[in-house]
Amino acid sequence: MRELEDTVENAKPLFEEEVRKMHEKQIEHEREICSGYRDSPYELDQWEQEDLKREFREYELAKITLEAAEKKLKVWGRFVQKYCE
Repeated sequence: MRELEDTVENAKPLFEEEVRKMHEKQIEHEREICSGYRDSPYELDQWEQEDLKREFREYELAKITLEAAEKKLKVWGRFVQKYCE
């Protein structure tokens, strides 16, 4: 095995490999330890915004469904109280 001369150009690939390894360890640490922490208490990140919008749409649909069911039950009038409560 031939040794390379100790120069910046020859050290650069080794340096970049070490930096890549350190970066991967940092990312892994952030995923394991920092998961669930919000960057800002005043802003939602992209995924939280999407989750909020999805849940709000589900809520709106559930509200519409409930209102429709209440209208159907009103048609039955006093029979609801007699047979269902």
